[in-house]
Amino acid sequence: MKHTIIIIIALMLAAKDDAKPSDIFWNDLKIHSFHLKISETEWNAMKALDPHKPQPTTDKLKKNNSKQRKLHRGRFPWAEGSLTINGKQLNNIGARYKGNASFNLMRGSLKRNMKIKLDWTDKDQNYNSVETLNLNAGGLDPSKLRDAFGYWLFRQAGVPAPRTTFAEMTLTIPGRYDKELLGIYTIVEQVNKSFIKNQFGSKKGLLMKPEGIASVEYHGDDWRFYAPLYRPDDQPSISQSRRVIEFAHLVNISDETQFRDSINSYLDIDGFLTFIAVNGLIVNLDTLLAMPQNYYLHLRRDTNKFVFFPWDLDISFAGWPLGGKPENQMQLSLAHPHSSDEHKLIDRLLSIESVKLKYDNIIDQLIVGLFSKKHLLKKFEELEKTILNARNRDKAAIQSRSERGYPSPFGYQPPNIREFIEKRTSSIKRQIHGNETGYIFKHRRPGGRLGHLAQDKFGRGRLAMHMLIQSDLNEDKWISKKELVGMLGRWFDSMDREKSGKLSKETFIKALPNAFFPNGRKPLGRIPELYVAEGLFSLADPNEVGIVTKESLTSSFDSLWENSAFSNSGKLNEHSLMIGLRSLIKE
Repeated sequence: MKHTIIIIIALMLAAKDDAKPSDIFWNDLKIHSFHLKISETEWNAMKALDPHKPQPTTDKLKKNNSKQRKLHRGRFPWAEGSLTINGKQLNNIGARYKGNASFNLMRGSLKRNMKIKLDWTDKDQNYNSVETLNLNAGGLDPSKLRDAFGYWLFRQAGVPAPRTTFAEMTLTIPGRYDKELLGIYTIVEQVNKSFIKNQFGSKKGLLMKPEGIASVEYHGDDWRFYAPLYRPDDQPSISQSRRVIEFAHLVNISDETQFRDSINSYLDIDGFLTFIAVNGLIVNLDTLLAMPQNYYLHLRRDTNKFVFFPWDLDISFAGWPLGGKPENQMQLSLAHPHSSDEHKLIDRLLSIESVKLKYDNIIDQLIVGLFSKKHLLKKFEELEKTILNARNRDKAAIQSRSERGYPSPFGYQPPNIREFIEKRTSSIKRQIHGNETGYIFKHRRPGGRLGHLAQDKFGRGRLAMHMLIQSDLNEDKWISKKELVGMLGRWFDSMDREKSGKLSKETFIKALPNAFFPNGRKPLGRIPELYVAEGLFSLADPNEVGIVTKESLTSSFDSLWENSAFSNSGKLNEHSLMIGLRSLIKE
């Protein structure tokens, strides 16, 4: 008996030694105390820039010390302040706003999505080994639980996913606010090299956060056409970029035999199927199921295979305003969880009989275990009990400031999570028994930051990207008027096969893909949408004579250079070019 006790104590001590400081912080049944203190100057400097308007000049983004203020994604300036966590004060932290739709819809609220870097100036500064904090305000989620609940389900299913915890935060701006309660935030673990090491045992590999691609896209052999869409964290090695291109080629170009025989050497198939299954079960449409965003793609160093994992779950559980009525979303098809548009990777995988059988088995295992009604309610009630009082204080604080705390865009009200659990599990049973086919979401129109929702669209955003890549000969991510004129001249030459020096509208539109896809690259159906092609022709034919010349095409963007608001020191970047295109090409 004595020896048994000694062994048990030894095992407990060993487990304690293995525990990491961050494990203490990442507890989804705990609410931390946060206090943010920031000067009014820095607070005002944090104001997000309007992405639909021209960027301010460099001078307007400078700090008081005349150093360039760092700007995230051309929109969110960083500011400095201090953050006290559970009584421990951390000085000189960096803070900025973050998000897209949810951020815009909460523009009238003091409480907004934020990112805080504890190691902003001191690279050794952290809290329990945590250096970066993603603070999600839950503006589109009245429950304040969708993030925490969703990530927990992914992790339980074996999919790499960030950990979460909660924090109740107050704000002090001397002379303006004194420990003003902002409310409760979900804190989400940053996906970075530390996350990758925790998941896979090594920081090595290539981490990417694609935006603008719902599936794996092939763009030829030039990595420049991949980087803006796949968005790697670091500059990939030659072998890594080559692997991405080979993967894209396999998904899009290979025949059925090649795809079936080779896909397992490129993709963690079991992991991807589980990733798709969980997204479908929790009805997370604001990811690659329906949108070209909100997921990570990682090329593992040890296996040389690609792994997918989730990001941004605040409008999961049928909470996506653009996904159709909540009643429909809660009946999302398990057999066809992605949108009605073709999804090359999912469709080709599930066309393989053995893979489809494996996917069905994963679904079956999840719905009798992790995704059973009893199991879901148990975890949900634990989470809700944890934040209930803080959530009430959050609502009261927002109401006291007469803020729009819980926006309802387009009149959309997300379902209560208890309601979701009840209706979703019932729909799943009916689908499994063949009594219901399930809901398949259909895209209605192009849109989004890159000019499209469905993956087969090619709008003004994609136009800006291609123009920048092909014009930017010195690869500084800025283009001069000379560089743009040169590129437009090359476009005209590639389209003017008759060498007549002029192009009709019909010829222009038909030949335009040749300009976008030089060097024999295949467009794969991703050609400029008609409104884009017609818009470009109209720019180059201002007198409506029905003819475009090389001179008229190369001079068609002169107004952007004449308008100093669009150009910065005589140059355009992708963002300012896209804004300019919006003003010139009407949808």
